Amino acid sequence: MCKFWFFDCIMRVALYSRVSTSEQAEHGLSIDAQIAALDEWAKEYTIVDHYTDLGVSARSPASKRPELQRMLRDCEAGKIDLIAFTKLDRFFRNIKEYYKVEDVLERNGVAWRAIHEDYETVTASGRLKVNLMLSIAQDEADRTSERVKAVFQRKREKGLATTGSVPIGVKIVDGHYVPSEDAETAQHIFATYIATRSLPETGRRCGYSANGIRYLLHNKVYLTSGTIDRATWDTVQNILETRSERHVRSDRVYLFTGLLFCPHCGTRMSTYRVTGYTYYRCQRHYYSDCPGQQCSEKNVEKYLLDHLMDCVEEYNVSVRRKEKKVDLAALKRKQNKLTDLYMDDLIDRSKYEIEYKSIQAQIEEAEVTRKQIDKHEVYSLMDSYNEWSPAARKTFWSYIVKSITPKGKEFQIVLNYT
Repeated sequence: MCKFWFFDCIMRVALYSRVSTSEQAEHGLSIDAQIAALDEWAKEYTIVDHYTDLGVSARSPASKRPELQRMLRDCEAGKIDLIAFTKLDRFFRNIKEYYKVEDVLERNGVAWRAIHEDYETVTASGRLKVNLMLSIAQDEADRTSERVKAVFQRKREKGLATTGSVPIGVKIVDGHYVPSEDAETAQHIFATYIATRSLPETGRRCGYSANGIRYLLHNKVYLTSGTIDRATWDTVQNILETRSERHVRSDRVYLFTGLLFCPHCGTRMSTYRVTGYTYYRCQRHYYSDCPGQQCSEKNVEKYLLDHLMDCVEEYNVSVRRKEKKVDLAALKRKQNKLTDLYMDDLIDRSKYEIEYKSIQAQIEEAEVTRKQIDKHEVYSLMDSYNEWSPAARKTFWSYIVKSITPKGKEFQIVLNYT
């Protein structure tokens, strides 16, 4: 018996494993343990090959993972039926990169399986679960990265070395950054920049590129090591700040960006903030005859949480109705009869083509497999909604909802599956 209910047979399996340097050191997620588990699981199948990326983060682009690229080439060559890995986070934590790879796999009819977790991408609810879990994994990776950066920042503030690499004019003694014998060179670079206020000119005079000078002037190791005094450091940073372009970036997450549409003109609604609250509004009324529309993010979120399951049930009902309504065999008989009429010269070519295309469109629509959404799966996901980060919530709504249109105090919701 096969291990997948949705395949008649799985023959050729690619075994993928991955570990980053930090994960190996901190959590002991060894490659050997992953390979052993995969080998044990795949005993009944034909193993195509082991594909192992060492020292590579799951957030890395697919193009930067050599073994993953080799595996994808083998998929495109028709050598692989199934990819197996131990857990989803061994495969990806970056949602955008995951879907790039998933597109390649779908084109080549290749499925995947996390042997220690219950994931699949055949059903709508299964795809929803994968997408959400990837979002949460990505968010956790971001939080871990932030924690690591905070640790390094505290070490730097105490003058402790965080790496074995040091810039010119600095050395490491007993784990601390201190001025080296060529500290005067670094001091000369800072003094030259203060005098010229130009990265290219400082680089020309000191024998470095402009980018190299920029890197040195921004390196806080000079300050913590005592190689550059506070007054000189502050002067240089002020010059750099005033001469550089300022790009203001907001890290705020807007849950429904791209999902809300004005009910009057159909334009996507944009976001704005007022006294700590987020609102969505149509901008066209400022320069057209659109009366405009606005709503608060809080109200939209509450409405969706209260009515999502109703939308899911409506979708499932529509699927059941379609299954009963469409007689695929009758459509094909009608199409064959139309062809006979044309061949017997009983209808002209233009009428034949119009009616044939119409019937063919109905057949293609009927042949599209629309599966009902597992309501229990959605319920279980929603139970933990309040624990999700804003980024995870945004990903959830973007995945399950196609559009939201205000209708008075209510909203018209169209799911992505329809």
